[in-house]
Amino acid sequence: MSISFKDNNIKLWDANKWNCILNISQVNQNGFLDSACFLEDNNQYFIVTSNCNWSGNSEPIKIMDFNGNKVKEISNSNDKTYFIDTYYDKVTSTNYIITGNENYVKSYDYNENKLYYKYYDNDNRGHFSIVINDSENILELIESCFDGNIRIWNFHYGILLNKIKIINYALFGICLWKTNYLLVGCEDKTIKLIELKNGLLIQNLAGHKKWVISIKKINHPKLGECIISKGYDNDQIKIWSNKN
Repeated sequence: MSISFKDNNIKLWDANKWNCILNISQVNQNGFLDSACFLEDNNQYFIVTSNCNWSGNSEPIKIMDFNGNKVKEISNSNDKTYFIDTYYDKVTSTNYIITGNENYVKSYDYNENKLYYKYYDNDNRGHFSIVINDSENILELIESCFDGNIRIWNFHYGILLNKIKIINYALFGICLWKTNYLLVGCEDKTIKLIELKNGLLIQNLAGHKKWVISIKKINHPKLGECIISKGYDNDQIKIWSNKN
């Protein structure tokens, strides 16, 4: 799946043939489409979209089928949403939608169609990326922030468990690596490998020419587990591996 920031289009691509098989145009009438993701519900797949509008007229979270039909909306109180993702909790059999916004991180109960928790730590900076980590019987929400901090929350109780100061630059995309580590994209054009337990910086990965805004873990057919990263604007997409 890809999204177009300026014209609010979502495109779905066949990864084998690399051709566009679906184009949903003008998802939002006000603001920009910053992020989109998939959600599975009762063996059906849907597309969930964000909205970011600096005029203050942001639209609700939209859930659409693969024909581009809107099946549900969830109010997000006019938040400027940079990031959106989903998480299915097997313990409670509940789908959650998670948003990184200008002022807060929020989770929504998809089944109940309402806000579940708001995660806030006395800051007004943008929250750009979120991952969920099932660690030591505690479901953790880990988020990156423009203020250079990584915050780790108890997902179900909204309690701040840890705050890791990384650097005095904005942080963007994050992903878990080998359970105990976090990879963080940074405004200083590097990817930082952080040990979650003690917050130590283990390694800097340099190679991008602009901010590193997105990081994902992939399984490469030859190299095994790798990460793929994307730089801001027209910067390159890079694949990183710890194997020769």
